[in-house]
Amino acid sequence: MPQFIRAAGYKIYFWSNENDEPIHFHATKGNPAENDTKVWLLKNGSFKVAHNKGQISEKDLSKIFSVMQAYYFEFVQFWKTYFDGEVKFYE
Repeated sequence: MPQFIRAAGYKIYFWSNENDEPIHFHATKGNPAENDTKVWLLKNGSFKVAHNKGQISEKDLSKIFSVMQAYYFEFVQFWKTYFDGEVKFYE
C-alpha cells in the first residue's frame, strides 16, 4: 500500500495490486480499508469520486482535491514509477 501524501488529515494512497485499474487514489483518516473513499484522476487534471464509502465531507474532499491538484503530475509519476510506466485514465 504505497502512501503518497497526507492531505487535510487524510492518508492518500493506492493498493499495490491495482495497476489494472485506471489511475486513482484512496483517502482515509485511519488505517487503510476496503471501504475507503476512492477518487479517479482524469486526463484533464481533475478528479471524479468513484465512491465515498469513507464518508468524507464535501469540505474535506475539497481540501484533498486542492492538495492533490497541486501534486497531480507528481502523483501520476509516482503511479508510473510504482507500476513500471503503466497509466490508464478513467474515461
